[in-house]
Amino acid sequence: MTEKKIYSKQPKSFKKQVELLEKRGLNFKNKQKAEKVLANISYNRLSAYWYPFIKEPKDEEIFKKGARFETVFKIYQFDSELRIVLFYAIEQIEIALRTQIIFHLSSKYNSGFWFENQEAFKSYPFYVELLKKLCVNVKDSNQEHIKKYNRKYIQYIPPSWKSFETLSFNTLFSIFKNLKDKKEQILIAKHFGLHHEVLKSWIDTIIYVRNICAHHSRLWNIKLTISPVWLKSPHSEWINTWDNKGQPTNDKELKMYSAICVTTYLLDHVNPYHKFRKRLIDLLKKYPEIDIAHMGFTETWKTEPLWLK
Repeated sequence: MTEKKIYSKQPKSFKKQVELLEKRGLNFKNKQKAEKVLANISYNRLSAYWYPFIKEPKDEEIFKKGARFETVFKIYQFDSELRIVLFYAIEQIEIALRTQIIFHLSSKYNSGFWFENQEAFKSYPFYVELLKKLCVNVKDSNQEHIKKYNRKYIQYIPPSWKSFETLSFNTLFSIFKNLKDKKEQILIAKHFGLHHEVLKSWIDTIIYVRNICAHHSRLWNIKLTISPVWLKSPHSEWINTWDNKGQPTNDKELKMYSAICVTTYLLDHVNPYHKFRKRLIDLLKKYPEIDIAHMGFTETWKTEPLWLK
């Protein structure tokens, strides 16, 4: 094991940062523009995008021949726009999950206050934490429909179709996983064209991707640490494979293409008018220099049923 040492690197001006990158082999079309980019994005953030252009061994931080700063910045811009497109798409899935939970459980218990029933949930601690979270959210809410409710009614927590609007995607997912009656999970999953266990895996993945988008982190060439299971029995157009080996896999090495396929399939079930497919394809056309193989796109992805719709 290499012995650790004290970090002693000193901060550099943006001009010095450009000079360092040039010394390491990165080419610049316009150094002044590069300085402005580094002044607004930061060396450290951009380094994730030029990493694929570094020679082996990577620790020496020497660029491959022909590597250009402008190419790195194009990838950064593409990644930024990809986050926006995905974030909007995932929002629609979140809203659909919220709507389905509210509808099915309110119908089952014939009450908008079904969440106050401990028997609705597998875990008593979860039930207590949910009520606490709803109480805090209602107290802190500035939403007019919550304020209006509290001015008129006795019950402190509004019915689920009002109070659940204050809950995060992650909390909604926790509610779904903690429903005591598996029949309700099955009914909700059916709306998304999935087995309930597959839906759990897929929602887990897209929440992970959504959090990356929300924190403005890199999506382009990441490996998914939370990856979706393979869909064996699709209810609508799907894909034959999401890797170039020609085999469906649950491998933890899956990349963004698998999450993009999952998002598209779910949107096909929750919003027949969605534009995600078109927006993604338009984005790829806008940035032809992007190597989408780094995202896990297969060589034949355009011919897959999911993308021919």
